[in-house]
Amino acid sequence: MMKTSISWSLPCILVLSKRTSSFSPIRIQSQNFSNKLLRGPRGWSLSLSSTHAPHPPASSEAFTEQNKLGSVTLLIPSTDEDAGVYRSKFGEKSPVSCPSYLSAAKQLARKISHFSDGQIFTNVVSASDNDGDKDACLKANALIALGLTSPTDIRCLSEIFRERRTKQSLSPTPNMCQFAVECGTNTYAPIVGPYDEANPSIFATLVPWSDEAFGKRLSEQMNDLFHKQTSDEFALALMLFFNRFSGYNVPWVQHSIDVTWEKGIVQNAKEIFAMITKCGPCIAKCLNDDNCSQCIKALDKIDTRDQVTSYRTVVSFESELLRDFSLCILQKNNIFECKAEIPTLPKVKPMSTFRGKDMTTETARGIIIGHLADTKESLEGSRQLDVSWKVACGANVAYDQFPSQNQLFYPSAKGKDLWYDPVFRVETIDGRNVWCKRHYKVRTGETPGTFRFSVLDNGVTSNEFWTVVGAADDLSWVVFHYAGAAGAVGQRYLGGLLCTPDGALPPEKELEEIWEVFRSAEIEPWELFVVDNNEVSIGAQEAGPPPLDYFRKTAAIIS
Repeated sequence: MMKTSISWSLPCILVLSKRTSSFSPIRIQSQNFSNKLLRGPRGWSLSLSSTHAPHPPASSEAFTEQNKLGSVTLLIPSTDEDAGVYRSKFGEKSPVSCPSYLSAAKQLARKISHFSDGQIFTNVVSASDNDGDKDACLKANALIALGLTSPTDIRCLSEIFRERRTKQSLSPTPNMCQFAVECGTNTYAPIVGPYDEANPSIFATLVPWSDEAFGKRLSEQMNDLFHKQTSDEFALALMLFFNRFSGYNVPWVQHSIDVTWEKGIVQNAKEIFAMITKCGPCIAKCLNDDNCSQCIKALDKIDTRDQVTSYRTVVSFESELLRDFSLCILQKNNIFECKAEIPTLPKVKPMSTFRGKDMTTETARGIIIGHLADTKESLEGSRQLDVSWKVACGANVAYDQFPSQNQLFYPSAKGKDLWYDPVFRVETIDGRNVWCKRHYKVRTGETPGTFRFSVLDNGVTSNEFWTVVGAADDLSWVVFHYAGAAGAVGQRYLGGLLCTPDGALPPEKELEEIWEVFRSAEIEPWELFVVDNNEVSIGAQEAGPPPLDYFRKTAAIIS
């Protein structure tokens, strides 16, 4: 969407009521990836690493401080993927057709690198009838099979899973998992750390603080995330695994504000005591309010590191009480000792020229102000509308799927900084349609075409780095990339937006140029979610007119 800030939750408030064959290599050509066939002990394997990632391509045997978290192998069908025989289910809500498993796997490898700060190494291997190298599959910490359905591929899948399971039983290691995603009706009994669904230990059920129980809960969560068929949630699942079982913290998911067995009784008790002593009045007011307490109860049922579910829950119940509640516990006192920094991968370059001239800070400001009426910095071609832009589609699964997304960029009264007001419609978890709005401070970055955003969203501060990646000379479209973090809840996020004056997709003849702009930011068009900007839809009619001037009418005077 017009990026709103990150989600948060606080289910620990309710702790007293909480539910105490063979393989062949494939050669990939990709704009932003280095691809090498590497000689291993028994043949050749494919290795990928992002050219933006800090670690160089290496075989699955290589293990350095730079990729210390471990390795992932994505096992895809042996069918000629370039012929498009088998299409994945990724991108079903995008403006383009679903990608082949090969294309999807290449992008998943990039996303895994982005989420892990380049510290997880990913191989892509194709199953086939030819003799080849199984090394990448056997030695990978995480093996994920994608879309294997042919009899030959299934035999390969069964063989390699069986060998890994045998190896795990003889020489157990916690940093190991395997899943089969969209491989027919058989789940092939996932393994996560010490938990093996095919041979479950009694500890997995009876001893909730055991590693086996941790693995069982994580297995269920990862399986759910994998089957949502989005690159964000796929990568998130793997970050959760490596954070738990690699022996290292993964900054993307390192922090949790939930009460969990994984934290331990002592840490949970410490956090609850700190909340009560430091924010008792705020907690009491929230729990005595129906709307606020409903939000806390809803958040109690989820893992708040799942930004998709948690953010939709928060925006469904937001109120001043909820804001004050989180402001005290999360932002002012940082009860959970969270921290998060804005992601630095991928490295996205702003557009260097516009209308045949070098990009300047003034021009970049004019581009983001776009079509908003009554602003002195508007560029030629501005349509003088009540919004700067409307989001046609966006790349973040948590924030860019909301309908009716309006963006307003305008100068502050002092003229140095900008304000950014996203106004978007939310279909709440209880079926209502309501308008949500945010008020960002925007400062220009060091490089023309880059900006730094900050906002207080439901009591939590988010900081973001935006890049103008591309724009049409006639201002008929613009592409933004953003990277952000909400330190008080330990969350980081990435996204990209295609915006137009009316929220509709540009004509077909322009889309390929736009998709190339997204690819320069390491976003594939199938990762985008088309936004519903239909003003006469039932939901839009129920919500009523959007409050576009809510902040602008006063910000121009007092800022």
